[in-house]
Amino acid sequence: MESKIRIGVLLLVVLIIINVVIGGVFVFFIQDIKEPDIDVEFNLMKVTADEMRFTAVISIGNDNQYDLVIKNLNLTGVTPEGHSILDIQFTGGTIPAKQKRMFATNDTVSFAGNFSSKIYGSIQGIFGVNILGVFEKTIPLHINITASFQDLLKNIAPPTIDISAEVTDLTEQGVLFHAIIGVHNPNFFEMFLEDFTVRVQTENGTSVGSFSSIRGRIVPNATSQFHFNGSLLFDALNAKILTLQLTGNAGVHLMGINASIPLSATAQLIVPDIRQLLFHNETLGITISLDIKLRLRGVLTTIGLTLYNPSTIPLQANDLLCSIYGFTGEHEKVIAQKPMEASTLGSEQQDFLETQILIPYLKVFTAGTRKIFPDWFVIRIQGNFSIAGVGQSIPVSIDATISPHLFFP
Repeated sequence: MESKIRIGVLLLVVLIIINVVIGGVFVFFIQDIKEPDIDVEFNLMKVTADEMRFTAVISIGNDNQYDLVIKNLNLTGVTPEGHSILDIQFTGGTIPAKQKRMFATNDTVSFAGNFSSKIYGSIQGIFGVNILGVFEKTIPLHINITASFQDLLKNIAPPTIDISAEVTDLTEQGVLFHAIIGVHNPNFFEMFLEDFTVRVQTENGTSVGSFSSIRGRIVPNATSQFHFNGSLLFDALNAKILTLQLTGNAGVHLMGINASIPLSATAQLIVPDIRQLLFHNETLGITISLDIKLRLRGVLTTIGLTLYNPSTIPLQANDLLCSIYGFTGEHEKVIAQKPMEASTLGSEQQDFLETQILIPYLKVFTAGTRKIFPDWFVIRIQGNFSIAGVGQSIPVSIDATISPHLFFP
């Protein structure tokens, strides 16, 4: 019995000695352990009014002669108002002696309202050493960090603008056109079109149209397109060159930062041919009617002109002139001429004009060239069609040919 007691006491003494020795060694290691060298890199990839996309990289260097163990590594962040916006867990692991290990993540933070340009954060976790796979000593890790994005947003590259515009139609209210504004934002953060106005003027500086403000978001690292329709005064059709002028600001209102960059751009708007806009696939309808009667003093010719406007725009027929010619071979001889009254044609409406010309018999019998009768009598009506108040016009000429043998066999 005494022998067993002695053996138990001896074992206890041995265990105490071993524990004291290992404890002393462990205390030596703990006193000699160097805290890991920690570096945090926080890169913004995209910032909008609703979210922030970023990469976070924690680099931990082990300058000790033995391996370090990292556990429960966590990156948290709050706004200056105390709202939690970040809570990122990293997978831990072992960092070999004299080596470095990186822990990285891609994440997106959603927020509402005006987000602050600063984040107060902290890195928390546990690091320690493992001795002989039996004893492990850990030490809590807590590092406070402050991330400020003011410097990141200092160098704002101005957006570039591309404009394309074309006249699309004519209505009773004016000249319709469509424009596309392409705004390329080279920055990683969202921008905004603010107080953008559009003005259209002629080569003389006369304004023929202006439009209300254009607003919208400009996405980061991409091109945003803005479509808008407008109308111009009919005076725009009198111009040789139309210039589209855009002026406004590109604003940055993110993360507590407010900045504004003035922008402007110009583009040429081709003055369209009103024939293409007015009639499209339709045809301006013109018909000549003729009534001839013999009178004592000559031939009384009644010439009728029927006009039809297929467009939706009221037209004016001006400078109408009715002429009667005698054609002999390639020779042309004027017999009589008389102006006709002007006419206004409403949308898809028809009008009838009439004029009478008395041709003396002498002119009829001398209408030919080097002979009495010409090969043909030709009735020609010429004129110009235009929109009211527009100098650009459509010249029109129509002929009716009559054989003299119908009257003088």
